[in-house]
Amino acid sequence: MITLKASANDIERALHELHELASSGTGSDARHAGNFLLALWDGELNPLNVSEFQYLDPNHMRQALQLFTFLMTTGTGLKKFMSSEAIDQVADNLSRLSCESFMATPCTRAIGSNPPPPSGGRPSPTATPPAARTLP
Repeated sequence: MITLKASANDIERALHELHELASSGTGSDARHAGNFLLALWDGELNPLNVSEFQYLDPNHMRQALQLFTFLMTTGTGLKKFMSSEAIDQVADNLSRLSCESFMATPCTRAIGSNPPPPSGGRPSPTATPPAARTLP
């Protein structure tokens, strides 16, 4: 069960833990928490995808919903409680996480295969395929 009632300490703890996760975490929870905080910071630039809540673990989901409820019912913005430097840390970590997932399958070539041609597009005149080499 998710409790939406929260004390000031609960809200402060939720904000601190979500920021810590979003700014230095490495998993999908970090990505979802980061997207959530960016949406609360600037919803026009970073629209909130509500369906992402389903991917958070139950504790972080509760914290995110408590923070969201608090901000919406009080009519305050996240900018009142978080510095621009703190949200920049979140954006930097999200960028790093996106880059890592993009580069998750590094390009490799088989050992012994011919290297790519030089930048001129022509193979070097001395290159001999490995199979055609003979031993003296």
